Amino acid sequence: MTYPLGVWQAMLTCVYVADKARLGDSEFVSTSRLAADLGLPAPSAAALIRRLTAAGLIETREGARGGVRLAREPQQITLDDVVNAMQQARPLFTTDHQLQVSGPTPARRQKQLRKALQNAENSLHESLREVTLADLAK
Repeated sequence: MTYPLGVWQAMLTCVYVADKARLGDSEFVSTSRLAADLGLPAPSAAALIRRLTAAGLIETREGARGGVRLAREPQQITLDDVVNAMQQARPLFTTDHQLQVSGPTPARRQKQLRKALQNAENSLHESLREVTLADLAK
């Protein structure tokens, strides 16, 4: 069980953009520079940028001085925001498989397992909400 690689790449992208802004490098970071510096294929970088833009985490500008920048201050963007942007409300654990056997014990076990996995996912999201881009770009 893992989140897709895109979640990791999106986190790196957001931290990279936050760090560039912190260093005063430029207001917008070109997408080609971002892709090259992070070792991302251009199509992958474009897909990440689309998702992050749709989620309101980054904004883009076209043209010679264009690129991407954070849409909000780094302290207002958490790692959970990035995960949610990429996962689009898909849970970490898929628990919709139904057993072929019936009865109270299998039904109870499924309920117990679903609850345990939901609690684990809730804890993960809670932990990720505690870390902002500002925390990472120090």
